[in-house]
Amino acid sequence: MNIGDNFKIESDSLNVTLSKKIQRKSKEGKVYTDWKAMGYFATPENALAELVNQKVRDTGLEDLKTIVKEIQNLHGIIHKILPKHLQGVRKPIEG
Repeated sequence: MNIGDNFKIESDSLNVTLSKKIQRKSKEGKVYTDWKAMGYFATPENALAELVNQKVRDTGLEDLKTIVKEIQNLHGIIHKILPKHLQGVRKPIEG
């Protein structure tokens, strides 16, 4: 499941993997796009929480306005993709 242009979540029978798109250079000097694992998690929720935490850390924690804007941006991306992947999954009962 892609999250925006630069992140994705994949799973296997053991883990959920959060990966980031990076640029690599081959031995021949050609630049190509690859994915680098940022972490391995027990649940997709944990992977998404780490993504939000990482993006907050990437702001440099310089000012609250920048942090809040980044969190809102990520929440918007996550909410756009979740309905596609959770069709048929019921919301948990709150309370």
